[in-house]
Amino acid sequence: MSTEVRVRDVWAPRLGQALDPRAKKLNDSLPVDWRLWPEELALSRAYSQSLYECGVLDVRAGEALLNACEALEDDLAAGNTILRGEDVHSAVEAELEARCGDPARRLHTGRSRNDQVATLLRLRVMDLCDHALEMIHELERALVAQARRAGQQPMAAQTHLQPAQPVLLAHAWLAHVAALERDEARFMTAREAADLLPLGSGAIAGTPLRYDRGALAARLGFTRLADNSLDAVSDRDFALEYLYAATLLGLHVSRLAEDLVLGCSPGFGWLRAPAGFSTGSSLLPQKRNPDVFELARAKAARLSANGQRLAMLLKGLPSGYQKDLQEDKEAVFDTGDTLEAMLPPLSAAIAALEPDLARLDAALTPDLLAVELADSLVEQGIAFRDAHALVGRLWAEAERAGVEPLLLPEATRLELSPHFTTERLGALDVKAALARRNHAPGGGAGSVAAQLARHEARLGLGPGDAPAPTLSVGRRNPASFFSPATEEPPTASSSTAASSSTAVSSSTATLADGMVLRRATVADVKGIASLMADFVIQGLLLPRPVSELYQSIREFHVVTRQGQVVACAALRLLWEDLGEVRSLAVRADHHGRGLGQALVQRVVDDARALELPRIIALTRELRFFERCGFQSVARETLPRKVWTDCVRCPRRHACDEIAVVLDIVPGASAAAADQGRSWVLPIPQAVVPPESALPIIG
Repeated sequence: MSTEVRVRDVWAPRLGQALDPRAKKLNDSLPVDWRLWPEELALSRAYSQSLYECGVLDVRAGEALLNACEALEDDLAAGNTILRGEDVHSAVEAELEARCGDPARRLHTGRSRNDQVATLLRLRVMDLCDHALEMIHELERALVAQARRAGQQPMAAQTHLQPAQPVLLAHAWLAHVAALERDEARFMTAREAADLLPLGSGAIAGTPLRYDRGALAARLGFTRLADNSLDAVSDRDFALEYLYAATLLGLHVSRLAEDLVLGCSPGFGWLRAPAGFSTGSSLLPQKRNPDVFELARAKAARLSANGQRLAMLLKGLPSGYQKDLQEDKEAVFDTGDTLEAMLPPLSAAIAALEPDLARLDAALTPDLLAVELADSLVEQGIAFRDAHALVGRLWAEAERAGVEPLLLPEATRLELSPHFTTERLGALDVKAALARRNHAPGGGAGSVAAQLARHEARLGLGPGDAPAPTLSVGRRNPASFFSPATEEPPTASSSTAASSSTAVSSSTATLADGMVLRRATVADVKGIASLMADFVIQGLLLPRPVSELYQSIREFHVVTRQGQVVACAALRLLWEDLGEVRSLAVRADHHGRGLGQALVQRVVDDARALELPRIIALTRELRFFERCGFQSVARETLPRKVWTDCVRCPRRHACDEIAVVLDIVPGASAAAADQGRSWVLPIPQAVVPPESALPIIG
């Protein structure tokens, strides 16, 4: 049950009178900033160590404060405590004082709500940027999967909503991925801007306390320190950068949604609005409305307004903290909520879309090939502007006659130009037009294959082995100025890397049917990525971009057969006492041969060599891991895993995996449970006596 805590305004002794209720309603920020209580408690834990360094807190007081933070966190998470007060800072302080007394009254030494709130908001924006990136990746994966399924299907690309030229359908999907990739970069920039510790600035002039700000920053997860107190308490650029990144993401999502709404409309009919993501009408029984796409389009207005809202708030403020800055958080919170509401269902709806190939083919009209006819005249030596005019007259004549240009009498066509023969017009072809645009950034198969491979590699959906586009240098023969229509498009290989002759011999074992179990090398990365891709698409493995596989290749063991990677597994270190079996995959046609168990044994051997007490796995194959000696446990007992990976997993809200653990050192899991909750800090650090206390400067 909630306990009644006496809360008074921290500035009350100065004025001696409480705020008028009407002013209090305007003044109090707790109705908005209460959401920052997790960051407030994290800061309280981390700052208590700094106060100990200064001699403000002793060991017993520090421990009491940490215990109070833990108890309050449990009560708030369970809904047993409701914060009361002017703002989240004073409300949390009052609750801590009720639990531990004097240590909580010392917690505010050397800091102000001005640098406090700047620190909390930076922590929240860093987290929101990380979460936005994960949601963008999921949206990109849905689009890339559609592009992969589209294969060589052409479509009518449009300008001004009029037929323009043919491109591959995959090219259209990947156009949206290209925009989202830019959004990724903007959120990473916003996160970097937020990654700066302002604490120590006090109200405006800094603090007389001397403590290790670098260590405090590390405990909170910051990598940089503010060096000007006046700027640090007033800077909200990082929040604005987050909101602007979300604004542009909203615009890109709106454009994507508009394309999908049009594609699902009967006038186009290129896509079928998916069941489960469409609604009907209260009046019209025939309706199938793509509401998810329409609402995603609408949310762009909200995201844009939030960015403008903060920009207008900041305009004209003097240096230092002003009460106006209390209004900075609502826009940030609302943008985070909006992205959370918008992106996951949009990704799922896109994954469920089904193209109507017949309608796509029906839209490939002769109008799409007008420029092909003009280009063919250019190949005959005619200036493009003249060719453009001739083809325009041909299309105008066909429009007057109400027929396609090819169906005009040949005599009429030849009067316009002797080049408009039946043979030339009959040779116009969508496939040929696409083949002439195989090179980047065109909409042909070669360009699309390279795009698709690159995006699949960075999103953990494939090996990324399509050839990169190259630039041609120098003057070409005029006869070959255009790409030939018969050019063979390069395609992405389903590559698996050849086994390396430089594998460590001591870890190599020959298995049945010519298979080899060995430690992975750099040459295996694409093979591993190719093997994992199918499981990632099915949602059975977390995506691991090719760049990450290169960074972690020393963690892997592979099984190869005839130079192809057919199975893999890795050991990932989560903490000093914990490792994890990761990326365990066996190609479907090699199941039942004991490869998985052999790989798990290699991972266990690695853990023993590193003197790890225990290893874990999250799996749906409980019986398999039980045969390997693992036992099932509650996921909540594995905080290192929850903290480092699960918080970023797209399936974290609907996880159906079972946690299993193997104690390499008997009793290791029980010993870990006895260590309590030290893991809740961003960088766990116990309160221990420093080598020398740093004094308060008088």
